[in-house]
Amino acid sequence: MRVGAHHVDLRRLAFFLGEGMLWWLAFAATMLGVAAVTGRGELGQAWLQGCWAVAALELGFYLMDLHDLRAAVTDTQVGGQRAYRGMGMAVMLLGLFLGLGILRMPATEGLAGLGAAVVMALVLRAALPGLERRLALRQRVFLVGEGRTARCLAREIASDDGAEVVGFGGLRTKRLAEQAISAGASTIVVATDDRRGLPTVELLRCRTMGLEVVEGATLAARVLHRLPVELVRPADLIYQDGFAQPAWVMRGRRVLSLMATLVLSLLVLPLALLAALAIRLDSPGPIFFRQRRVGRNGRPFEMVKFRTMSVDAERRGAQWAQKDDPRITRVGRHLRRFRIDELPQLWNVLKGEMDLVGPRPERPEFVEQLRRRIPFYDLRHLVAPGITGYAQVKYPYAASVEEAKEKLQYDLYYVRHLSILLDIYVLLLTARVVLFGRGAR
Repeated sequence: MRVGAHHVDLRRLAFFLGEGMLWWLAFAATMLGVAAVTGRGELGQAWLQGCWAVAALELGFYLMDLHDLRAAVTDTQVGGQRAYRGMGMAVMLLGLFLGLGILRMPATEGLAGLGAAVVMALVLRAALPGLERRLALRQRVFLVGEGRTARCLAREIASDDGAEVVGFGGLRTKRLAEQAISAGASTIVVATDDRRGLPTVELLRCRTMGLEVVEGATLAARVLHRLPVELVRPADLIYQDGFAQPAWVMRGRRVLSLMATLVLSLLVLPLALLAALAIRLDSPGPIFFRQRRVGRNGRPFEMVKFRTMSVDAERRGAQWAQKDDPRITRVGRHLRRFRIDELPQLWNVLKGEMDLVGPRPERPEFVEQLRRRIPFYDLRHLVAPGITGYAQVKYPYAASVEEAKEKLQYDLYYVRHLSILLDIYVLLLTARVVLFGRGAR
């Protein structure tokens, strides 16, 4: 199902909604049963409390990445460690709701209902590997192609949980449709280095027999939610959907950035003051760090951050940030882990040099190097840079040209599918990243 510029897999959506419904039924039914024995409780109350319990469980599982099928299946193979932590978070959330008076329920019925929902969650997650195969929750594709492009796409699909390759065929494959159907595929993916010599008649037969036929870059955007550079051709960027910037979308994104920035500025002011004090006490040097970055359409601007490195960190010139970088101060390491060092960039957003969400602005020295070595790198400058971004929440800091190339595939997807909904989604992902301090260097 297409929602705006984005695709939602209905099979997976139905699975997660059905799972939540079973959690709710387990909670409500158990609560009603206990209430019937004790003579307390009402039907409407059980429905409402079940909704709160499911919301808490869903949020706990989301924070543990358990809405990612690959992570969920892997978790069952190592004893459900993430699932237990997710349920622990759910219990704490429900306790918070009770303490704030948002949620009201008798202790006996509530604990019984929550216990039943937790047991149902454990049973469903334990059965997930078999359910995934039986319900075909991943899109099954038949790959047609030879050479570098086909190998790249097969490798990318294997590293993701959105699709699986169930068969391969070359350009001279006969009875392609029959082979794909017998393999259980629903989609034919064409991934060739050269479009000349395509088996046009066979591909048309596939369409007439009910199979979908798409190009590799289209599948990557739809299923992998990224655009590997190796799969992108100039014609894909010019003639296919995406990369549009309607005025109402750009204005809406700007309004969202300004409103969120004003609210955040008020909320994080005490934290920012504590960070400034900690920097002053920890190491000599200024509290703020200013650096030239490349903004929209290649225009440079001065970005401001909390200083997290020693004052002589770049005495040998510009360097990539590395894991366990010795230049980072003791306080700076904690500021980076939870992205507190980025807070002063709210000023850049208010000035119009940045948005809250967008590709991360890079230094001019690195941009010159990267645009020479990475195809389509300048496309990330079609929109204003952001404090957070799709690439930042999906991939850690880039510390080399190769890592910058990997990160670019997320930036390309973001620029291609630019929308207000995507910005909101990135902000939700950012909250999870900040909460657990993931991906920092």
